[in-house]
Amino acid sequence: MSLYSRLKAVVLAGGKGVRLRPLTDRIPKPLLRVVGKSIIDYVLEGLSTLPIEEVIIVVSEKEVSKYVIEKWSSKLLITIAYQKEPGIEGAVLAAKEFLSKRDYFILAYGDIIVSKEAYLRTYETFINKGSEGVIMLSPKTDVESYGIAYVSEGKVIKIEEKPRPEKIGSTLAIAGIFVLPHELFEHIEAEGNFTNALNKLASRKQITYYMWNKWWIDVGYPWDILEANRNILLEFKGAYVSSKAKVSSKAIIEGPVYIDDNAEIDHNAIIKGPVYIGKNSFIGANAFLREYASIENNVLIGAYSEIKNSSIQPRTTISSFSFIGDSIVGSETTIGPRTVTLNIMPSGIKVSRLHPLRIGNKIILKLGAIIGCNCYIGASSVLFAGSVVDSNTRLKPFSIIETNLAKYI
Repeated sequence: MSLYSRLKAVVLAGGKGVRLRPLTDRIPKPLLRVVGKSIIDYVLEGLSTLPIEEVIIVVSEKEVSKYVIEKWSSKLLITIAYQKEPGIEGAVLAAKEFLSKRDYFILAYGDIIVSKEAYLRTYETFINKGSEGVIMLSPKTDVESYGIAYVSEGKVIKIEEKPRPEKIGSTLAIAGIFVLPHELFEHIEAEGNFTNALNKLASRKQITYYMWNKWWIDVGYPWDILEANRNILLEFKGAYVSSKAKVSSKAIIEGPVYIDDNAEIDHNAIIKGPVYIGKNSFIGANAFLREYASIENNVLIGAYSEIKNSSIQPRTTISSFSFIGDSIVGSETTIGPRTVTLNIMPSGIKVSRLHPLRIGNKIILKLGAIIGCNCYIGASSVLFAGSVVDSNTRLKPFSIIETNLAKYI
């Protein structure tokens, strides 16, 4: 076993999640829910598979530290560090005092969702190759929204942050899991920039990489939650119905589903998986939940409503006879009856990380509404594709919200 077989880990879970607004107006980014878990849970689950000595979690909001300590301190040795300076540089430097100069450490972004295997493979690459650092990379077709790496002869030779599309020379995205030497802190302090610090490190040390070819999501935009939902739900096998759930004998359940504790499925509801239904949620009579719907805890779906490929965050109500498709609805929001989200984006609009679909002979971009937290959408409202509703909004019945995504991205 290598001298460095037991490492400390640093998780970057600060920041405001600006690009995820309005979903993050009331809920910190790491605590947004994806198929029954907070985003940061996926990171800590991955790290928990490794021989980790301690996990230093860098936060900017006490709500995150409270959640992590309550849920994870019995499973991992958790240390909380508060981010004082802005940017990724400030986040990384906040962990410096908890690491000795001899330490190698695992660095993980707190907003990535990926299989636990990715953490293990990156760690194994460090142990087995005997290099002085490892960066996990993932091939992407739209790398302009990520940091990218250039590699040669098994080593990382250059890092570039969010390159301009016309100047992209690599399709390898930085995938948010690293093993790095303590020397990184010195380069950040000298360079004042995380990317420049990595480049300085790569010029002086043997920094190798692990190539991850399976799905991987950096939750930077609201629709990244939909992509994460889809990939996680696709891995569901069979149907799980909690013994504490109440499912009507007249309900129809098809395909992979997960129905959590104290959820209730009323008469003639149809659940066509893969679908997740969280704790204490209620699915009304004749409601239709279909592929890639993720209904989080304490959600009410009214009678005859249809939900597809959407994330309904906790403590939200979707009233009867509504259609919610390809949408994200923030926590503690109420959507009045007979409300409809349209989901075919106008032609000619390009949305970062949102990939078009081929349906028949047509190429279309599908995205419904992005509705913030603590909203009230009046009955019989229509939300156009790519519409965004700010948190705390109150809409009268028969409101129409047109596409307004451009000002948010």
